[in-house]
Amino acid sequence: MTDQELKDLIGSLAVDTQALKASQAETGKQIKELQAETDKQIKELGKQIGGLGNKFGSFAEGLLIPTVKRILSEDLGLEQVSERTERSQMVDGNQMYMEVDVFGYANGTNNTACIAEIKSHLREDGIDQLLRQLHDFPIFFRDHAGKRLYGLIAAIDASRELQERVWREGIYLVLMHNDIAELTVPKNFTPKNYGIL
Repeated sequence: MTDQELKDLIGSLAVDTQALKASQAETGKQIKELQAETDKQIKELGKQIGGLGNKFGSFAEGLLIPTVKRILSEDLGLEQVSERTERSQMVDGNQMYMEVDVFGYANGTNNTACIAEIKSHLREDGIDQLLRQLHDFPIFFRDHAGKRLYGLIAAIDASRELQERVWREGIYLVLMHNDIAELTVPKNFTPKNYGIL
């Protein structure tokens, strides 16, 4: 190979290298655009799925709240029952919030309160959420802090294992049976008083 042929080959390789770099830059740009579009679609899909979850949660609440309110009034003898009760308090310099699906209470000789949470499909974190609310009750509901306090979970669906845990925690359980929501407790069930002893 002559010197001229070698120079021509090096020159053509340099041109090919520049074309390759330009092609790589364009490919990189296309990948970034595709990634941005994919991220946007995933975010939108997440919103849609979240919206479906919220709608199903609202459906569960609409289905179970009337039964829960009746149970709190008739079975537990609570005089005042309300849904979607919210409270806020300053805790260690921070504004903290608590929201419960249904809250009922009675004064006088009954002197009892109950927090009820509605779940479409009961999971461990739903039980943990109610236990935290029962623990934090005196902070957020100071006007009811001297009452006996009980918990209730109402769910459309709950595994047997989770039902057992709810009962072990001394929490009332309302479940759907044949399209009817019913208080479901075993014979040996004793509700736990999470308030005053």
